[in-house]
Amino acid sequence: MNLWQQQPSELRPAVFLDRDGTLIEDVGALGDPEKIRIYPETVSALRLLAKRYVFFVVTNQSCVAKGEITREEVDGVNKRLGSMLTARGIHITRWYVCPHSREAKCACAKPSPFFLKQAARQYGIDLKKSFILGDHPSDVYTGDAVGTYGLYVMTGHGPRHIHELEPGRIVFHTLHDAARWIMGHPEHVRDLEKSIAQGAEVLRGGGLTVFPTETVYGLGADAYNAEAVKKIFKAKGRPYNDPLIVHVADTGDVDKLAAEVPAKARLLMKHFWPGPLTLVLRKSPDVPDLVTASAPTVAVRMPANPTARKLIATAGCPVAAPSANLFGKTSPTTAEHVRLQLEGRYDALIDGGACRVGVESTVLSLTGTRPVLLRPGGISREALEETIGSVDVPGESGPAEQAGESPGMLPSHYAPGTLFLLVDDASAYAGDEDTGVILFTSPSIAYKGVTRVLSRDGSTAEAASNLYRVMRELDECGLKRIVAERLPRDGVGAAVNDRMTRAAARGTLYKQGPKKAETRA
Repeated sequence: MNLWQQQPSELRPAVFLDRDGTLIEDVGALGDPEKIRIYPETVSALRLLAKRYVFFVVTNQSCVAKGEITREEVDGVNKRLGSMLTARGIHITRWYVCPHSREAKCACAKPSPFFLKQAARQYGIDLKKSFILGDHPSDVYTGDAVGTYGLYVMTGHGPRHIHELEPGRIVFHTLHDAARWIMGHPEHVRDLEKSIAQGAEVLRGGGLTVFPTETVYGLGADAYNAEAVKKIFKAKGRPYNDPLIVHVADTGDVDKLAAEVPAKARLLMKHFWPGPLTLVLRKSPDVPDLVTASAPTVAVRMPANPTARKLIATAGCPVAAPSANLFGKTSPTTAEHVRLQLEGRYDALIDGGACRVGVESTVLSLTGTRPVLLRPGGISREALEETIGSVDVPGESGPAEQAGESPGMLPSHYAPGTLFLLVDDASAYAGDEDTGVILFTSPSIAYKGVTRVLSRDGSTAEAASNLYRVMRELDECGLKRIVAERLPRDGVGAAVNDRMTRAAARGTLYKQGPKKAETRA
């Protein structure tokens, strides 16, 4: 019997992989096999997936159409990469090459994924139980027509194109993160739906559910259930004087949580919701004092992450949720980050991949005579002022009446276990082998320690999405210290600087110049 005549029960699932930017570093028109650079996590990710899936590589090589390389050179690179993977115990069933530009209406691409259908026909692949992994939106969308689930990795060109991706598409920092998710969600959409249903049931029953948002992962409870909310504080070790943000799935819930909703609040909701903006309003008496730290105000937001909104809507209640980490520690932007700190302290966890924004929401108070920016975050001050006019910042125009209404504003917060220092210029530490260095963009000098770059393209948005992941990676290296350089304040740079400043509160903050004595407060 031919493979394509197999019965459905005999079909096999597969993972279709993009090459450049997903398996190997994207160096442009790659025609020299000697320049292949495999990502550090490629082999471990494929070994994990090989327990269940067969592999195909589908690589778009538009440089062939442009005349920058030949098809023979592409095939040579594929052959060499295949040999390198085979030597590590990984077999690629077949390599498919599209030599056309992404804009060309060729048979390889959407709406008719030629290569996927060919693999199904020739190798007995069940496309509805298969996955596509890539660092470009076109990779993710390729399988939609045949039910193959696309996942996005933020390697290669991923950070540059992520804004082109629908909010509902799941993204990952690395290929290994994606592989781990696939192994836990073999039925992809169905498994995610089950996870959401379970999480909603836990919330209705007074338990704690961890869920993804576009900012960070949240540890949630029914906002109207004071006993359930109390479990959040116990699980995190969070003081009761630190208020929580209440998450909603519908703007109508705001009228139930707030005693009044000013016109500016409704305008901001129209412009920025769903999204990383939290509004502080006068609270309704129905909101438990535990949620608001006994303040007369309540902080509310509607997350942009569709999984979060579906969870809240399915549970049928607004969800009070701080970040899902131990109090004062680095916030989690993946489900694995949550497990490492809170395993056993929650009742359900919904793994929705990596958080795209990567830093907490902007918090804006509308309870006084003027709007006050209590915490910088995913929405910049400039964007807010374009919508509602002037916004005050505590310390710029006198003390704010509302200072103390926002979560996440304690002087020491978001901190790794390793001593964390914030500087204007990290070059003084270039010769230190026991120092981890966090830089905004690629350095012009060599560092002997462990270096992490937040954005090679100089994007503050990309830097924000990488911040907590990088902090965690360096914290696990057994270093003497972590040194981070400040970012420009444009865009979400102000939010990244704010988080690093609070993380550094346990050490001495430095300005440019030679190193000084390092202390812990």
